[in-house]
Amino acid sequence: MPRIRIAFSLMLFATLIAGTLHADRITYLSGTGAAAKLEVADRATILAWSAGKVDFETDTKQRISVKYSEIISVDRTGGTMSKEFSAALDLIGSDQTAAIAELAKLSEAGNALDREEALYIRGQLLEAESIARPAARATAISAYQTYVQRHKAGYFARDVYTRLARLQNENDGRATLRSLAGADASLRRYGNQKLGEHEANFGKFPAAITAFQAAASAAKDDRDRNNEVLAQAWEAWCQIKTGNAANATTTLVAITSDAKFDDPNSSDDEIALAIAFNALGDAYFASGNYEKGYDAYVKGAYYAWWIGGTTEGQCIARAYVCAKKLDGTDPKWRKRRDKLRTALVLGFPARLLQDADKE
Repeated sequence: MPRIRIAFSLMLFATLIAGTLHADRITYLSGTGAAAKLEVADRATILAWSAGKVDFETDTKQRISVKYSEIISVDRTGGTMSKEFSAALDLIGSDQTAAIAELAKLSEAGNALDREEALYIRGQLLEAESIARPAARATAISAYQTYVQRHKAGYFARDVYTRLARLQNENDGRATLRSLAGADASLRRYGNQKLGEHEANFGKFPAAITAFQAAASAAKDDRDRNNEVLAQAWEAWCQIKTGNAANATTTLVAITSDAKFDDPNSSDDEIALAIAFNALGDAYFASGNYEKGYDAYVKGAYYAWWIGGTTEGQCIARAYVCAKKLDGTDPKWRKRRDKLRTALVLGFPARLLQDADKE
């Protein structure tokens, strides 16, 4: 399962169950590979946190520093979280307007951890409010901008920059994600990955390729194989879009046939493979190899389903198109075509089948 970061819903849950807790609780991984262990420091005091690490002290006065990438969850309820902050969180369910106002006050006063987290949660509440009240969008953008001005490499920076870019127009979003990539060495990989995805979503494929190459380079420097492969898979997909399917195929075959590419401690490898198999299907389809395209799309659908991603239906629709193109070569393809069509009718938006039937 994906590694769980501190999240708004978890903090609320912790507030309800933490009655007797009088310290911070940090859950993290120590060691790597098969030697990795889940550690829990449940009588800790957070000293500082950032985009790169969390520093804390145990109840025996031992000081520990854990890389951000190894953090599973952080709970400050009953510890470094002030009573005022906890009270503001309690207001969210009953009076969100009052909660937003209290968080605004807490972002200007109190301990440093409270101030940073108050900005983050206030931004989330305003963002959620903007769905029903579009006028709140500008206020949400302003709240996130305040966060990145004060905490450009803060603990919540990855999420804040990404949310801010999503609320902004294309150019402002691009500038925000470039700022993320340059804010700190610990953010270089993530920032360039998100920048590449932004460029790709707007059809700026050469710019996306440049960003994904930077993300892959940063991941390699960090010895982060999962995210190096993720960036390479995205880059290959963009290469297909620019007409370079041959090179993309070579990259994607290498990724998807690497038996050593497996991380038992996270689903990051499955995320990369969901992208890679989908892109490989596109590469084979572009070359007219519909049988291999079908196989790749089916595997892409599996990995998308496994991670709870959004491309499962797209992959099934592409596999359906491949089966349609092959249904005159062998009876098995007609059966597969019909089964995939039924799956699309029963489980996915109608537009997927409508678009597939046009091909």
